[in-house]
Amino acid sequence: MNRIKNKINALTPTQLIVSFYAVAVTISVILLSLPVAHKPGMSWSFTDALFTAVSAVSVTGLTVVSTVDTLSTTGIFFLMFILQFGGIGIMTLGTFLWLVVRKRIGLKERRLIMIDQNQTNLAGLVVLVKQILLLILAIEFIGAITLGIYFLNYYPTWQEAFLQGAFASVSATTNAGFDITGSSLMPFANDYFVQSIFRF
Repeated sequence: MNRIKNKINALTPTQLIVSFYAVAVTISVILLSLPVAHKPGMSWSFTDALFTAVSAVSVTGLTVVSTVDTLSTTGIFFLMFILQFGGIGIMTLGTFLWLVVRKRIGLKERRLIMIDQNQTNLAGLVVLVKQILLLILAIEFIGAITLGIYFLNYYPTWQEAFLQGAFASVSATTNAGFDITGSSLMPFANDYFVQSIFRF
């Protein structure tokens, strides 16, 4: 255990961040590969899961399968969780966890935050991370509620409307580019309210 800890301590901040993202991709692949993440009768290869996981963590929005046809509701929630890694940032989420468990955020952790958030100095980083996290979560929540209520006009059940609203809000806020409509924003091509929410 001490040997592993020493190896981790020997890594540079950049190497640590790359390692954290590698761990995030690994966790994402595991989540997306779980049988509960797929619709009945649907399955995908390890390569498909890996591609989708990397795309979600890096918020590029590329996928080799139809998200809505492949993932179950549980899988969609997994994907929403994974999108936070890339959209909010590994170190922002890590800092939040450190704060929750009341771990002291030392110089090394602050240097990691500085690099991950592309900052030039160490001053005020923890406050910045708190503000980023709270702002993004607030925007996602407001977007999910607003779109969920509005999507009652489009979808037959409130569960589907709010699932579509929540996913759309997370995807738009994190700039991920994933969708669960099956046709991106085409169903809302003439709906300027939905378009304005996405632009906001």
